[in-house]
Amino acid sequence: MTFAENINRICAERGTNLTAVIKQIKNGQSSYTTAINKRGSIPNQEKLLALAKILQCSVMDFFADEEDLCCEKAVPENEDEEDILKVYRALPRRAKHEFMAMVYDFGDRKEYEGDKANAIG
Repeated sequence: MTFAENINRICAERGTNLTAVIKQIKNGQSSYTTAINKRGSIPNQEKLLALAKILQCSVMDFFADEEDLCCEKAVPENEDEEDILKVYRALPRRAKHEFMAMVYDFGDRKEYEGDKANAIG
């Protein structure tokens, strides 16, 4: 995916659009949105960091390939899983890692192991 496709996707996931985000870092100059979307411009490092901060994501997310996004196609089996996926997908990368660490810690608990054994057998 291109930088423009990725940043517009991330904006949509966050409930905003690129013009609104650019205005926050460029003091109202929305012409930069056109430069990104039409001419394929990529902001300098300072602006990339500012965009990532506003969108609560990693700069690497702006350069993700199609393969990097394949894991986001999970289909929830019930409302609880759907809620968990919504929360997880809205988290910035660092928070996703913290969330998963908590999940793995929870999975190591003996109560969970007993539940898992009962569910399987």
